[in-house]
Amino acid sequence: MDSINKPNMQVLENLGLAKPKEAMQTQKLGQDDFIKLMTTQMNHQDPMKPMENGDFLSDMAQFSTVSGLKEIKDSFNSLATSLQSSQALQASSMVGRKVLVPGSMSTLSEGTPMKGAVELDKNVSDLKVSIVDDKGALVKEINLGNKAAGVAHFSWDGMLAQDKKAMSGNYSIRAIGMVDGKSESLNTLITDTVQSVSLGQGGQGVSLTLAKAGSAGLADVKEIL
Repeated sequence: MDSINKPNMQVLENLGLAKPKEAMQTQKLGQDDFIKLMTTQMNHQDPMKPMENGDFLSDMAQFSTVSGLKEIKDSFNSLATSLQSSQALQASSMVGRKVLVPGSMSTLSEGTPMKGAVELDKNVSDLKVSIVDDKGALVKEINLGNKAAGVAHFSWDGMLAQDKKAMSGNYSIRAIGMVDGKSESLNTLITDTVQSVSLGQGGQGVSLTLAKAGSAGLADVKEIL
């Protein structure tokens, strides 16, 4: 008698729900199918042992939830692919442009000033940028004074004291300032040129190949100059 309480294959076939596996993968169980299945089970139940509708409804709810979650996942995957392609298209227009990215090493070239910035989370007073050579010696100190929260830009043309000029090459950049009455080291940004753009694999975002700093993520770009 227990078999009467559960939908057999003949009942499912009469409802058109017993389909081959391939067909089931492309067919959705709608509200009408749900009502037909429940009504058929009720008509074929054992009068002496009525079926438990709660279990049936619970199973159907779980089925609908799994089906709904799969559709949501597919939608998000499609959206993520679309957004990633859009990002790659936007990033491709940055090739050849100069950008401001996190970094502490920059290059001084003949006829081209070294440009960078300091990232400020809060207002800063007595902000100073130090240019240090590869031996650790201080070459130049740039006093930027008081700056509001945001990005404080600086530029150095390579000129030193007594009209002397620094040699071309790589220099380290350090920044320090007074924040809430305390002296703090601050994050520096460098100006670099975008050479190429690549689309990351396995969920990784768009990557930029830079002339000096190697590579950086699109989200790392603070400004496009």
